[in-house]
Amino acid sequence: MTKHEAFLLIHIVAVIVWLGAGTTLALTGLYAERRGDRVLLGRIPLLGQWLGPRVFGPAALLVLAMGFALVDEGSWSYSMLWIDLGLTAFALTLLTNFAVRLPLLRRLESAEGRGGPESPEALGAAGRLLALARLDLTILFLAVGDMVVKPTSDDTWVLVAGALILLAGLVGALVAGSRHERLRPETAG
Repeated sequence: MTKHEAFLLIHIVAVIVWLGAGTTLALTGLYAERRGDRVLLGRIPLLGQWLGPRVFGPAALLVLAMGFALVDEGSWSYSMLWIDLGLTAFALTLLTNFAVRLPLLRRLESAEGRGGPESPEALGAAGRLLALARLDLTILFLAVGDMVVKPTSDDTWVLVAGALILLAGLVGALVAGSRHERLRPETAG
């Protein structure tokens, strides 16, 4: 096995772990939403928080490190569009995790401390976290497509399709984030 093959293997396995864990959490969230299971819905973000430093973080760092190693070892350069798109996807997911996900997790923990995991505020934060996870997965799956197709600036339709998928993921996340209302406990009236 060459160094390039070893780097590529580690890169791909880390992507599988990162996306596999994220996809499983997102699908579990969808299951909880569809069943109206407020307890499970409230636990998924906390599981994601636990997995963050144990699975998501290490896998993401391995993906990035092996990506850099592949570029340095291979015949590619950082001026290639598909590499720029992959690095942009990584930066977007990093930004959303620090700027949006971490504050939402703090809000969820605070809400649970005040009103429990089924409180309206906690369910709202959990719903927004799951919507953000769906957007994050859209970005990451687009990055996988980018790595496979390796588009150049001449691949207009590939780039347009990617932009439309990203837009659909953003709209879907916004819609999903607003649907948490139906999971709130019934109020006596």
